[in-house]
Amino acid sequence: MLSINMLGQVNISYNGVSIADRLSTKLVAMICLLVLNSDREMSRERLSAYLWPDSDEEAARYNMRYNLWKVKKLIPSDAKGQSFILVSKDSCRINQQYKFQCDKLCIDSYDSHGQKSIEKLLQLKELFKGDFLEGFYLKNCNEFNEIILFERVVCQTKHIEIMKQLAQLYEEEDRSEEELQILHEMTAMEPYNENFACRILSIYKKTGNRAAAINYYREFESKLRRELNIAPNNDLKILYREVTEDLCGKEDGYPGKTTGEKKKLVIRSRCMKDVDYFWAAEVVGALLKAADQKYLMELNLNYILDLSYIQNELLLSYEKYVSKEHREVGQVPAVRIVNAFLKFLSHACAIYKLDIHIDNPGDMDSSSAKILKHIEACASGSIHIYKC
Repeated sequence: MLSINMLGQVNISYNGVSIADRLSTKLVAMICLLVLNSDREMSRERLSAYLWPDSDEEAARYNMRYNLWKVKKLIPSDAKGQSFILVSKDSCRINQQYKFQCDKLCIDSYDSHGQKSIEKLLQLKELFKGDFLEGFYLKNCNEFNEIILFERVVCQTKHIEIMKQLAQLYEEEDRSEEELQILHEMTAMEPYNENFACRILSIYKKTGNRAAAINYYREFESKLRRELNIAPNNDLKILYREVTEDLCGKEDGYPGKTTGEKKKLVIRSRCMKDVDYFWAAEVVGALLKAADQKYLMELNLNYILDLSYIQNELLLSYEKYVSKEHREVGQVPAVRIVNAFLKFLSHACAIYKLDIHIDNPGDMDSSSAKILKHIEACASGSIHIYKC
């Protein structure tokens, strides 16, 4: 059996024995051209134009005759006496009666609208060992080299189509782990595809792995901003918001939280008169030092940015865990600062019990005093205030 592999490093073998080292690059190129056009004849003149464009007519004819003879010598007739290549005076073509295997022809026969089993799709996926004719190049044969580039695009498109159908079948069978693996392979090929990112985020959300969802979104968002200078689309933002709101709205939403007692954190804070939100900023800074920063950064991004207006350490922590980009924070209304601070405390209380000690409460600024009054009136058992 003749086997021709064009994906990855080209290899031609007969009965399991490679004959690639006995073939010149021009001979390999001629075989590939004929196989790619296996359903039609190719004129000798056209083949010569691809492979020997700079040769005169007589030299091109000689090269063609020699390489056709070489193919006949290295690839014998089959049991029925059929030759691999049929040759006439003016043309040649692959013999349709000759049995051989070719990865490229298998991939070309794939129809994305046809019904395929997971097993069949996995077999097709395994054929993609690398680019079409990887590392192959013919000097001064521009037309042939353009064919290589074109077929690489065709193969990549087929590869994505096969994996899309495979992911769809995994989704239908509720095989999330396998679907996720396929989607990550797809994003390696198309790293800015937001549809793939949405599906990955949805799987993380469905399986309860919200921390992974948040980390994935932030890495994806950072890549879009850094490399394309764009933000994620609205669908992706909405999905991310749903993930973070679910996380903040449920005490058991954090994957790292145990079912036992919440961990107790004791933090100390000081006050300063006439400096708006000084005490609130002290509490945020103390929590950043005492609590799990990675978990705190899972708070909705809008709240983090609003709160960083009074506590710059929060913005620095965000940049550390999420993005290298500096994100400017403009003037923030008081109501948003208060709301963000309360959301920040609520987020922390999902996994911690907080004992907040205030060393000099008589010097508290008026803005923080109003916030503290609200906390004392509405706080759950997860927050205890101690005025020293």
